[in-house]
Amino acid sequence: MADNKLLSLTEIFNQKFFRIPDFQRGYSWEEQQLEDFWEDIQNLKSDKIHYTGLLTVELINKKQIEKIEKWQDDIWLLEKGLAAYYIIDGQQRLTTSIIFINELLKSFKDNEGINFDTKEAWVNRFLFKKFGDNYKSFIFGYEKDNPSDEYFKTKILEQQSSSSDKVPEQTLYTYNLKFAKNYFEKKFKELNNNELEELFKKVANKLKFNFYEIDEELDIYVTFETMNSRGKDLSKLELLKNRLIYLSTLLNVDTATRTRLRKDINETWKTIYEFLGKNKDNPMDDDEFLLNHWIMYFKYDRSESESFAKFLLREKFVTKNVIEGKLVLDEIKNYIDSLGESVKVWFFLFNVEFSNYSEETKEWIQKLNRLSMRAFPPLLMAAMIKEKDESILLKLLQAVEQFIFLVFELTHRPSNTSNNHFYRLAHMHYFEKNEFSDINKVIENIEWMAQAINEEGYMQGWFDLDKFQSHINELAQKNEGYYSWSGLRYFLYEYELHLQEKANNNQKVSWSDFNKRKKEDTIEHIYPQTPKDECWKEAFKGNDKKQRRALLHSLGNLLLLAHSKNSELQNKCFDFKRKHKNTKGDNVGYFNGSFSEIEVASYNQWTANEIIERGIKMLKFMEERWRFSEECKIETWGITIESLLNVDFATANEE
Repeated sequence: MADNKLLSLTEIFNQKFFRIPDFQRGYSWEEQQLEDFWEDIQNLKSDKIHYTGLLTVELINKKQIEKIEKWQDDIWLLEKGLAAYYIIDGQQRLTTSIIFINELLKSFKDNEGINFDTKEAWVNRFLFKKFGDNYKSFIFGYEKDNPSDEYFKTKILEQQSSSSDKVPEQTLYTYNLKFAKNYFEKKFKELNNNELEELFKKVANKLKFNFYEIDEELDIYVTFETMNSRGKDLSKLELLKNRLIYLSTLLNVDTATRTRLRKDINETWKTIYEFLGKNKDNPMDDDEFLLNHWIMYFKYDRSESESFAKFLLREKFVTKNVIEGKLVLDEIKNYIDSLGESVKVWFFLFNVEFSNYSEETKEWIQKLNRLSMRAFPPLLMAAMIKEKDESILLKLLQAVEQFIFLVFELTHRPSNTSNNHFYRLAHMHYFEKNEFSDINKVIENIEWMAQAINEEGYMQGWFDLDKFQSHINELAQKNEGYYSWSGLRYFLYEYELHLQEKANNNQKVSWSDFNKRKKEDTIEHIYPQTPKDECWKEAFKGNDKKQRRALLHSLGNLLLLAHSKNSELQNKCFDFKRKHKNTKGDNVGYFNGSFSEIEVASYNQWTANEIIERGIKMLKFMEERWRFSEECKIETWGITIESLLNVDFATANEE
């Protein structure tokens, strides 16, 4: 029978214990939600109550528990008169409250009282009960096979458990648990016992939950999806897990098979969240992974937003398909196996430093991360799963990088150019359909799509130098030129790597450092934007104002810096920039900077001639580095290098 009451935590945790079921997401509150919770407690007056929200639970009777293996360690709590509950909705607030209480109680000594009772009594009510000398059961926590279970017991409550020999898995959710623990620990260090006791009273007695016990007839999986339409939205990945577990209960299979499938689903999601949260400095989005896997595994439909979620949750994995026999166990099993396999390569695709790939392969994956992979992640994920020959995978990475740079950074095609085509390639390669089961055919196709020429000699591929020239001219008319080209940062870094390789030397500039610095601190105009000194007037006396502006923002005048320079120094004469003594008396300047700086330091002067000469050298590098076909090279195309540099005028010396 349903029960609906307004209760405090002290009343809720009276002869009850709670578990977060395996179909629920883990702890997802972050700093903002914790700040709001803390403010609510701080602002709550001692003679008032605070309505905290709905707490929906399902009573689990003893007969049910006796059949659930992961509850066996806690059956003795039932013998002591405690009632067992699943938490269907409200776990985020309840988990936060328990972490709050645990950290607060730690501030008191064992023999100290708090709120008219002993510390031990409150531990027994909210945290755990002991059975004998060495065994305990936890009052609040996760089901045993949940990846957060062991972490919550050992790292948050700091207790040993029956599985303490296991190393707790770390996921996005365990990271959030740890953050909450540290958050409250810092808050409580600033308070004395009287202040702490006042906070405890508020949390234990003044927070009121609408305690709602659902009817036995209600399906908890359906209830879960309905209840979680509030608060911090569930991801589609979390909803899908719940849906698949629900569908497993409807399959026409024996109990053992159904149980095994449910376990496989749980294990798959444990793997998924392990890898999505493996790098806490780069947590990965649930639904971005699910979307890209859907593209690879099923199909792509851009007819409406979030069509992947509609397909998975409203069309494919639905009750009707199971009942009508259109969705069977093998389909679900194959799908979750693919998810579990794919999330690992998905992680390495964006965190390649954790992989076992060769340094060369790692570097090319890093290049794609620097560029943005556009529509290629599903295809790359499929290839990383299917291809065991790393040399072939490397060729694919190089073809993809070439396409992205030529088509998007140079030609400036729309961001969705050929998306559907490459999505289909991903699906065909993954399932080994037609000729695209061969990765070499995939590579050939990508290269053809970029620079294809038809029999009449006309361009069929997406690359177009005329569009690049038009784009640079538009930027020049805004007095910006190459300095505002979106591909500049990536290009200059690739040019730096080219010079480093030629010098056969160690790296001087890392991408992470280069990319995090502001543009003005990383890319310098050699001929400065405010050339006040007489030396610059002399060097460019043969160029009119329009020409000087074009030279200023031309490619050859832009320099990747190893370290940020003082803004005053950027306007100094070229000889000073090349080499001068700093305040410590040390020689500094281009001569000992990045390889790009060292190259510029080799010039004796800096005039229009040097800017044009260096710009031509850089465009020649571009042709070679991104493997321009003969028909696509600048002069074959029918434009001059000088016009592409926006400096097709007579230089000072020529005059």
